[in-house]
Amino acid sequence: MDVRKPDAPPSSPGLETDPDDFRSVLSSLGHELCRPLISLRAGFDLLLSDPGRPIVHEQRGHVHTMAGLCDDMLRLTRSYLEYAGLVEGSVPLSVGEFTVGALVGEIDRRFGPVAAARGLRWSCVLDGPDAKVSTDAARCQQVFQNLVANALAHTTQGGSVGVAASCQGDAWQFQVCDDGPGIPADVVAGVFSPDNPLAHDGASNSEGKGLGLATCRVLVSQLGGEISLETEQQRGTRVTLTFPVDGRNRTVSANGRVNDAQKAARGH
Repeated sequence: MDVRKPDAPPSSPGLETDPDDFRSVLSSLGHELCRPLISLRAGFDLLLSDPGRPIVHEQRGHVHTMAGLCDDMLRLTRSYLEYAGLVEGSVPLSVGEFTVGALVGEIDRRFGPVAAARGLRWSCVLDGPDAKVSTDAARCQQVFQNLVANALAHTTQGGSVGVAASCQGDAWQFQVCDDGPGIPADVVAGVFSPDNPLAHDGASNSEGKGLGLATCRVLVSQLGGEISLETEQQRGTRVTLTFPVDGRNRTVSANGRVNDAQKAARGH
């Protein structure tokens, strides 16, 4: 099954909402939640580290649990803030010149040891000759790391995760494959939508702790790329990203999308 840049699910009848209003509410809510959560986390740290009033072992375990839940909430809240900022276009692109080999090498350096520690077979290769590309390396790495972390999180011990990159003509590709359980057919169409639990952050190793895949979709679009997904239950998943070799002179509009002149120049 192949899904390309899925659209957001249709809104429910009678619940039409201006997207700009929704993003504004999302951003405001995120900021309002962060402040008390940070204070609460600091309070837990104080309880755990105060030598003058030590807590008993059983209480310490409960406090550690609550501190962990607070960390999860902060991670979730920050991911919503990040998503809202990206969609609003408030985070400008920072385009430079990099080699595809260097971008892939960073992924190998970061995730090779993680895969080994989890008992997974790992490969990370550059297919064909290396090439220089103009792109925002930080945003590329954010997308790559999220996709690889997601693949590692959903692949059982003894399974395999592979990363491959290649350059051809005026485009370059980055692909992540795993032989995990795949994605159920009834949810695959909306896998990159923010309200789909599978769009949540793979780096957290569980659902419901971020907007990792939804953020990936926005980032890839802003970089002028395309994202496609192929999956088969009990056989695995392959995610393919395709980017232009020359990503210079790109700007993100107030709604987080590439402007019409740039789209026209690409023939879209």
